Amino acid sequence: MINWNLFEQIVSNQLERNITANPQQHSAISAPINESLFIVAGPGSGKTTVIALRVLKLIFVDGISPNSIMVTTFTRKAASELRSRILGWGDQLRNYLINNLMGSTGYQLIITQLQRLDFNQLFTGTIDSIAEEVLRIHRSPGSQASVVIEDFISNALMIRFGLFSHGRHTNPNLKNYITMLRGSNFGLNVSEISNSLRTIKDRFYHDMIDVSAFRSGSSHPGCPVLCDAIDDYNRELQNRSLYDFALLEDKFLNQLRGGTLSNFLSTFKFLLVDEYQDTNLLQEQIYFEFAKAAIKNGGSITVVGDDDQALYRFRGATIDLFQNFPHRISSLGIKPKTIYLSKNYRSTKTIVNFLHKYVSIDSIYYSARIAKKPKITPSRSGHFINYPILGMFRDNVNVLARDLANFIHKIIHGGGYTITYKGKTYLIQTNSHGGSPADIALLCSSPREYNSNGKKRLPLLLREELSKLSLPIKIFNPRGQHLEKIPVIEILCGLLLECIDPQSQIQNSITTLPSQISATFNKWRDKGKNFMRSNPPPHSPTLSDFVGAWQNRNPLGRRLSGRQDVPLIDLVYKLVTWIPYMQSDIEGLVYLETVTRTISQSASFSTFGAEIIFIPGSRSPFSPLEQEAIKEAIWNIFVPLASGAIEVNEDLLETLPMDRINIMSIHQAKGLEFPLVIVDVGSDFKRDHHKQAYKRYPKLTRTGRVADIMSVNLEDELRPYSPLLGLPVRSPKDRAFDDLIRQFFVAFSRAQDVLLLVGLNSVRYNRIPNVATGWDRNGNWHWRRGLPNLIHI
Repeated sequence: MINWNLFEQIVSNQLERNITANPQQHSAISAPINESLFIVAGPGSGKTTVIALRVLKLIFVDGISPNSIMVTTFTRKAASELRSRILGWGDQLRNYLINNLMGSTGYQLIITQLQRLDFNQLFTGTIDSIAEEVLRIHRSPGSQASVVIEDFISNALMIRFGLFSHGRHTNPNLKNYITMLRGSNFGLNVSEISNSLRTIKDRFYHDMIDVSAFRSGSSHPGCPVLCDAIDDYNRELQNRSLYDFALLEDKFLNQLRGGTLSNFLSTFKFLLVDEYQDTNLLQEQIYFEFAKAAIKNGGSITVVGDDDQALYRFRGATIDLFQNFPHRISSLGIKPKTIYLSKNYRSTKTIVNFLHKYVSIDSIYYSARIAKKPKITPSRSGHFINYPILGMFRDNVNVLARDLANFIHKIIHGGGYTITYKGKTYLIQTNSHGGSPADIALLCSSPREYNSNGKKRLPLLLREELSKLSLPIKIFNPRGQHLEKIPVIEILCGLLLECIDPQSQIQNSITTLPSQISATFNKWRDKGKNFMRSNPPPHSPTLSDFVGAWQNRNPLGRRLSGRQDVPLIDLVYKLVTWIPYMQSDIEGLVYLETVTRTISQSASFSTFGAEIIFIPGSRSPFSPLEQEAIKEAIWNIFVPLASGAIEVNEDLLETLPMDRINIMSIHQAKGLEFPLVIVDVGSDFKRDHHKQAYKRYPKLTRTGRVADIMSVNLEDELRPYSPLLGLPVRSPKDRAFDDLIRQFFVAFSRAQDVLLLVGLNSVRYNRIPNVATGWDRNGNWHWRRGLPNLIHI
């Protein structure tokens, strides 16, 4: 439609993005439609800008229809942000062109084309959401659309039909096999066994495993038990016409290869994949099918990623696919151009230099990165450029939490925190530039508030210390506790059980219900009863009146006659009337949404559709139909909640509250950035304990497995039965160290202005090996004489 020079000029003037200032970005954005690209993008290097402008260049300059372009990334949040950027900038450019070309001679055709542009026709999303959409649009006449279940429903089904079926949750061979793969039996409960089964099942698909060969090739007696559990789970999904994400991707690939989607592929011209370092083999093969179609239609493929930011080996991502992409895609006759984006626009000069020094410490890791990868260079100007890295280390975690709370209080409410460094004075203050508590994030390897022994960890201690201040500061950490142990969840679930199953009649009749689950149910019921006795408002009717009426099958406010089918979710919303925390507090709302999602999703595989059936006035004994409805609710909703199979979904965390400090795992923080980032590099480490080694300095077991790191061990177990077998494999120890280095590289790179490292003095002085504080895998402590540019506070 328009020429490149005009596009470049408008982008510079209207979007304030000077493409020519960065030759690498310019090369990526301006590349011809038929030139495939391999873009290695360091942290803060403007990759979102490059992706969005590359797509808009294809539309405005090359005249590619939006419905011929697909853009995928790893998370729904990232996909939503990228789509918003493309659509927003696209409308801005179109409106400018229409307004400025209107009335000019010779431009009427272009104006008409611009007016007809529909950016919403772009295919954007995760590979799962795109697969679901394409399969729905292009399904055969009369066939049903794929019903895709969320992870927490997949967990529920695996527990019920894979693990509890045939008593596998007590099978010693299965436990021993999973223990071997995990490198430890530490914390191996029902929930962990189920999670392990789901992880292995996903890897069967992600790595395209020959499962029959795997079953027959393993000599461990737990292998067939594991395979049987996964078979039962898959069979249950098939019987119910359900798909989890791995099954959906497998179906998508089969239809792409089978010709079912040939009409869709015939118009397809351009594929752009963001976060390609998080790709697994199954997804790679899907992308390659799209690449074939794009090349055939005169288009290309562009992949963007960074091997230093690969965090998802535990979800099946295979970093080798990214590092070897140019070679692997060459099998399709495609020779992509490699472009490095290495200028960091996010962080200060001090932080960027620190990142380079950190990633260069371990020579074994550094040599395994993408060849010829350039050094990250600072390109940001303005305030805080030379501000030092800060460190706060104390003798114990209680003192650390107290001092950290006081530091944060000064920044938010106390006039700021002043640092003098190299003759310059810097003031850290959130409200000085219109900031808020949400500008601060504490990143941890895990945001859990209690350790496995029930002792308080830094996230909880900091929450408590901040609440004691004269002007209390709130924390946002909905993943701080296991869902089933959160007091408000215990109360709600206890009240629900008391309403639908008084005196545990149905619960006690289920002989196959594991004792651990029954114990949790009973604890919930006790919490619910105690809450009722507290007589919470509103007092008319009382909560006790409401629950009693439900127990007698005569709910208050209803005139009932005959059979009643009552959605369980309606009961939830009635009970929440007495639980204000779930109505007004942001964390409480997240917990409520998690419970209601669990209930609503369970309807997709429930005979009674997550409803309770009863005859008004009946109580004991219930009719057979009533009993079946209650049993189904117990198995499909309450058992997954009680077993720990349900977690707070990442979709619920897309919008962070502005009035709270964020505490999150490093994985949660990926893709985010904050003015002040606090990274916990060692608040848990009092001594060199082997059970914590996987968090700081991985160790091998006697069998050569990596202790407590299942993702690495599972790769070695499955790769002989996968097409991945031909790829080069680093040792288990090297992969474990690589992943830990990447994890803290991502954490440190989230900071824009200020980076603060916190931990115990045992980490600072006592030489506990820790990758996050400058140890390499050969036992050398590179920061023995102090961290460069670090000021202790």
